[in-house]
Amino acid sequence: MFYCIERAFIGNINFVIVRLSYMIVFGIDPGSVYTGFGVIKTSHQGDMQHLDSGRICCGRRCFSDRLTLIYTQLTGLLLEYKPDFVVVEQLFVHKNVMSALKLGHARGVAVLAGNQSGADLVEYTPRHVKKALTGYGGANKDQVGYMVKMMLSLPVVPVSDAADALALAMTHAQIIRTQRLTNKEVSL
Repeated sequence: MFYCIERAFIGNINFVIVRLSYMIVFGIDPGSVYTGFGVIKTSHQGDMQHLDSGRICCGRRCFSDRLTLIYTQLTGLLLEYKPDFVVVEQLFVHKNVMSALKLGHARGVAVLAGNQSGADLVEYTPRHVKKALTGYGGANKDQVGYMVKMMLSLPVVPVSDAADALALAMTHAQIIRTQRLTNKEVSL
């Protein structure tokens, strides 16, 4: 994940070469109209670099066509970036049952694409992500967007779906770094 170890032989001498590496984390904020995505690269030192972010715009077309579009677009992006981890937002309770069902379908498609990419799949609640980035689990979308902008040195705040997806990726990168530094398992 962070280190690449190679062996080289020159004559009778055995060399071990350790190169510092990086990890790619792909965040997904599922939605049936807009699905946000965010890709970061993080070093073993915890430096985070923005690679890509945006949203898949499904519009108001037939629902099954929206799910197909989400799956196709995510699969293409996951093939392009080959992430080590895919982070998906966990479902939270909705007052509107139909909205919750549609969100659940979109989330299922995102989880499927993530699983098929070969990356490790991780999930976090919105509250966990907000607390990790802002220090307050009840932070609003503007506060999360601002922290994403500042921590990734972006020129502008990304659209909310992309900002949420980047926040998911950043949260996981921080957890992995903490786990590595403390050298103990962290429950996900």
